[in-house]
Amino acid sequence: MTLPCLPSRFVLFLAWLATAGAATSGCTGTAPAATEAPPPPVHAATIEPEAVTPISSATAEILANRQSNMRSETAGRVVDVLVEAGDRAKEGDVLVRLDVGRPASAAQAANAAVAQSEARLHQAVREQARTTRLVQTGGLPEQRLDDAVDAVRLASAARDAARAEARLARRGLTDAIVRAPFDGTVVERSVEIGEYLAPGSPLLILADTSLLKARVLLDPREAIDVAVGSAALISVYARPGEMFSGRVVRVGEVIDPRTRRLPVEVEIDDDDGRLRPGLVARFSVETGEPRMAMRVPLGGVFERFGRQHVYVVSDGIAHRRSIVLGLVGAGFAEVTEGIEPGETVVIKGVTRVVDGSKVRVVPVETASTSSTEHAGEP
Repeated sequence: MTLPCLPSRFVLFLAWLATAGAATSGCTGTAPAATEAPPPPVHAATIEPEAVTPISSATAEILANRQSNMRSETAGRVVDVLVEAGDRAKEGDVLVRLDVGRPASAAQAANAAVAQSEARLHQAVREQARTTRLVQTGGLPEQRLDDAVDAVRLASAARDAARAEARLARRGLTDAIVRAPFDGTVVERSVEIGEYLAPGSPLLILADTSLLKARVLLDPREAIDVAVGSAALISVYARPGEMFSGRVVRVGEVIDPRTRRLPVEVEIDDDDGRLRPGLVARFSVETGEPRMAMRVPLGGVFERFGRQHVYVVSDGIAHRRSIVLGLVGAGFAEVTEGIEPGETVVIKGVTRVVDGSKVRVVPVETASTSSTEHAGEP
């Protein structure tokens, strides 16, 4: 009998079945044991009480010690501008001059009016003395003496008014020369030579950058007891990796009504001139005396079922533990409940840990830079 022609793939399948049957003919029928997966590597740390200084942190803008938006106090044309933006000025230095023609004429007229009023006063005084003698001898009625006394008073008042006008006119001469009110740096200049200014026109902005400060708004729940003189640490976003120190110089008596936070003024130590007004910085202010507390790195804290947890390692087994946190900051969380001193807590690699499973604790300081060992790092 002739067999039908079979496809080559079917022939190969029959050959594979025959080979597999031959290979298993001597098998005892027991399956090989499954290989147990190695425990995941984690970093862990033993938690002990340590001295912790409570702090409160907030972001604020760095300010100059003083800043003056200088404006013209009199009308006039600008005849000289002696500074540019960025120039340093000492207290009393002339910054801008205005045309003094009109103020000078007004001052001369006022001085003439003072001289005239003083002459009239002297004349009234002499007339009063002559009238007094005549009244005493009966040459004039007493009514004339009263008139003479009133004339002296009127002349004296006119003299005082003229002197006040003269002082005002001389003030116009003084206001035409703008001087620096304090040592500082010209931040901005708003005038050019030839401009005519009205009273109140902006001239320039002068800032005293010899001392930098900031108005920091702190959470009153953390900073209600902050004291003057408390230390502060400042990290500036424009200076990554650098830390600056400071101190609290004023504490607000009233909570800011807009933010409901406590305003605190901090002076910044910047002897090397590394900072500038207008930069944004993070301020961490000490709000109390150091106290003993237990802290866990934030990398070891995770949330389950609306509560915070950590993994506590005991005899190589990781157990999930519910905890209560206190202050959180600087990469650490204070644990007020849930951990006893001396317990070991997973601080890195919690995402690969299962409650009740074995873990392999890898010391942080023995981490290798080789690619082979990096594969086993948490």
